[in-house]
Amino acid sequence: MNIKLRDEYLLKRRKKRISQKELSQVLQCSQSLLSRYERGECGMSKEKIQKYREYIDQK
Repeated sequence: MNIKLRDEYLLKRRKKRISQKELSQVLQCSQSLLSRYERGECGMSKEKIQKYREYIDQK
């Protein structure tokens, strides 16, 4: 996911009041990994990114 799209989804997540804790449980990853991903410090698998986007879009 490119930086612009990552930022867009971060804003969507916050607007929908989805916590990192909630989302990390859905993605089955640590909250710290999710935080680092949203800050652009690391990547995630394509499967997790797809799940991330779907969950935010469906909420």
